[in-house]
Amino acid sequence: MLRKVVDHLGRNVVAYAALGIALGGTSYAAVGLPRNSVGPLQLKDGAVTAKKLAKNSVSTLKVQDHSLLAADFKKGQLPRGATGAAGPAGPAGPAGAAGQVGATGATGPTGAVTNLWAVLNPDGSLARSSAVTSTAKIGTGIYNVVFNRDVDTCVYEATIGQPGNGTASGDADVALLFGNTKGIYLETRSNTGTLTDLPSHLLVVC
Repeated sequence: MLRKVVDHLGRNVVAYAALGIALGGTSYAAVGLPRNSVGPLQLKDGAVTAKKLAKNSVSTLKVQDHSLLAADFKKGQLPRGATGAAGPAGPAGPAGAAGQVGATGATGPTGAVTNLWAVLNPDGSLARSSAVTSTAKIGTGIYNVVFNRDVDTCVYEATIGQPGNGTASGDADVALLFGNTKGIYLETRSNTGTLTDLPSHLLVVC
C-alpha cells in the first residue's frame, strides 16, 4: 500500500507542486500585500475605471493645473466673461459684380409750360402783362413785379425795350424777389452801367 502511494506521488509531483504554488500565491495576494506595494507598474492599463473611484475622491489637488477644458464642465457651470472691446475694422472687401440694368421706366407726361410776362413803363406802371398782381418802382431803375403764382423754380429773362414803337438801349438784370417766391426783382441800367429808369420787357417761363 505504501509503495502505491509513493509511486503516485512520484508520477504527479509536478502537478502537486504547481497546485501548491498557485494556492500559496492566491492566499498571499488576498491577505499579504505589503503597504505601498501596488504602484503604476502593477496596475493594468484601463483597470481603474470611473466606477472604481470613490465619490469626491478627485479634488483640485489631484488635477493638473490648466489641464481642464471648457468642454469638461456641464453647460452653464462656467460664467460668461465680460464682452471684450470691439476689434479694429477689417479691410474692405472687393467690390461685387455690377447688377443687371433694370428695365427702362415709362416716360412721364410732359408738363405744361406757362409763360408769365410783363411790359413795364419807365415809371414802373404796366403797359400790358399776364398774371401780374402788382408792380412797384422802389428806386431809380429798380422795380418789383409780383405774379399770381410761385416763380421760384422758373426761368427769368428781361430786356430793355419800348412798350410800342421806338427804340431804347441799356441793360436789364433780374432775380427772384427776396422774401417773396412770387416776385421778380428787376434793375434797368444805361449803356454806361448806371441805374436809369428805362422801359423793359420781362418774361418768366415755368
